[in-house]
Amino acid sequence: MKYRSRILVAAICLVFLCIIIGQAKNSFEREPLSAAMHAMGAGVEELSVNAWAKLPAAGQSDADLEDVARSAMAQLGISGYQLSKHQTDYQRMVRAEWVADYSHAVVIAERISSTRKSEQDEVYLVVLVETKPGSETELQAWQNKISEVIKNFGGFPRISTCLVGWLDGKLEDGETSIVLENGFKTANATMIDSVRYDNFASDTGYVPGITDYLEVGGKKVNINMAMRYSSYDDRTYITIGSPVITREY
Repeated sequence: MKYRSRILVAAICLVFLCIIIGQAKNSFEREPLSAAMHAMGAGVEELSVNAWAKLPAAGQSDADLEDVARSAMAQLGISGYQLSKHQTDYQRMVRAEWVADYSHAVVIAERISSTRKSEQDEVYLVVLVETKPGSETELQAWQNKISEVIKNFGGFPRISTCLVGWLDGKLEDGETSIVLENGFKTANATMIDSVRYDNFASDTGYVPGITDYLEVGGKKVNINMAMRYSSYDDRTYITIGSPVITREY
């Protein structure tokens, strides 16, 4: 009886262990950037998702640009935004912008006319969302939503993602490299390039688990981690971007 009980307890423990490992694996696959940020000792305080795509230009007039911008904002679930227009001889642009506490969203619909009459105009859609995440799944949710918005207009989304966190105080000599190594190890990233200056460090690499990438010098790059100390608020800021950082840091 005791032998059977031990087997039963061991089986139950094994099941729970498999569940925990599976959840951890799925979490990493969904959020490798967030996992890296936590491994570096910081929380995700800000996130930004920036996407753009070339849209089918045929059949779209300048008036349609406003419809695209308004429709994109509606699909994002955003209202109360400000709309502005800009026009030159070769460019028509409609910009919708929304600002709230800890959140910012911009949608730009743009038509660029070629100087050659034989060439067709080009229409682009840009979507940017910056916010303070309320949960670990919010990054993936925004990526999916923005991607779907662009696809609804017939475009292929090219997405850049950035996370921002911070550590209190200034790191001692050598600690910055250790923190970055922790982030790269957790993201399963291979180092491609490293830059060091006073109070600043930036590493770029490649993560097999992230589909999108840029090719730089014949090498694939899809993750960028940077650290900068600010004496103004005595913080060491961490910025993680994929495929690269596309915001000021």
